[in-house]
Amino acid sequence: MGCPRSGLAIVIPARLDSSRIPRKLLLSAAGRTILEWTYRRAVAACRAEAVWVATDSDEIAATVTGFGGQVLRTGAHPSGTHRVAAAVAQLAEPPDGVINLQGDEPLIDPGTIVKVAERLRGGAPSIVTCGAPLRSLAEWRDPSVVKVVCRADGTALYFSRQPIPGSRAGTGEEGFALARGRVYQHVGIYGFPTPLLARFARLEATPLAEIEGLEQLRALEAGLSIEVVPIEAAVPAVDTPGDLERVRRQLAHEVKESANHRGRRPPRPAPGEQEA
Repeated sequence: MGCPRSGLAIVIPARLDSSRIPRKLLLSAAGRTILEWTYRRAVAACRAEAVWVATDSDEIAATVTGFGGQVLRTGAHPSGTHRVAAAVAQLAEPPDGVINLQGDEPLIDPGTIVKVAERLRGGAPSIVTCGAPLRSLAEWRDPSVVKVVCRADGTALYFSRQPIPGSRAGTGEEGFALARGRVYQHVGIYGFPTPLLARFARLEATPLAEIEGLEQLRALEAGLSIEVVPIEAAVPAVDTPGDLERVRRQLAHEVKESANHRGRRPPRPAPGEQEA
């Protein structure tokens, strides 16, 4: 497994404050911070030299350098994509393509990152993201699960926190049965040809993006195309306290299985890591 070796960077935007889970990127899970787990997944998909954390936080920067990661310092920005664009602008040799990977994705499959990288390597003229099948009526109704419906060519038609497509059958089991197979759970990873990243970062706020609280709608409202690459399943990001506990259990299980396989003890929390 490996992402293209030339012309690609993975940038993880990281801020210290989070409204629902304060300081969540520095919280500990199975002996490492949430941010370090995400970084390690990115490195598993690509070369370590191509992975960066972009932040305005001294504490996050110190944590990243402490585990051997690369940091790009930025100012304050209104969104992760703005932060990524500002970070990439600092690189002496700008890459041809950039993957924006959120720092709260410690369980992301490296194969998902590779799929996005392969589309960028293939010369995708649009923004690239991923979508997975919705598994249940509860997910379809859940506003914390972002949904996407696509055109026949696989490009995004609309993203929403609401159960889309709307159905005359309502939002119960019958409505979900009609929607299933035509709506996907959005997986929050983005690949950009670098010129398109710079253009996206310059876009003004748009009405639908403001209403839904989804920055990708700024691209659609501006007429930009977003290709949705299908993947088999989504994994939980750390958006809520419940997500955090699920992620901790999953990572603890993975560490235990790996330790049993290698005959080693699981890692202990490093100095400075925080428990919730």
